[in-house]
Amino acid sequence: MSTKNNWNVPYSSIVWFFNVIKNHTKVLNVVREHDILFTVTDDEDKTYKILLLDEYRMGSAAVLKVIEEFGHIDFKVFGGNWNAATNEAYKVAKENEIALFDYSGILGALNLKNPKGYKQNEKKKNTTKSRNGA
Repeated sequence: MSTKNNWNVPYSSIVWFFNVIKNHTKVLNVVREHDILFTVTDDEDKTYKILLLDEYRMGSAAVLKVIEEFGHIDFKVFGGNWNAATNEAYKVAKENEIALFDYSGILGALNLKNPKGYKQNEKKKNTTKSRNGA
């Protein structure tokens, strides 16, 4: 297992996410690869690839870079509740069957039979800021 990543995700964030995800009530197994890629098996024996990033403003270019570097993933977690993704990033992710979430979003999504269909609480979104951009 690599101990470094090219995405500048702090080790403290990786360890925190790993510990939280492995203790999720629906998660049976978690394997960490490439430092920031997690393969998660849930209690229905479904397996998901979750990529952890720390992107203050997730843009479409970052989504495309992830696809190029990691291939198929199911979820891209872009960081804490203060982080966000642009409308274009959500569009590109959806076209490539990737769900984008912050930390709380992925934890909520894993409770569902169809986690990719999970819609995060709309009240959390800051509607005064533009979500457009790369």
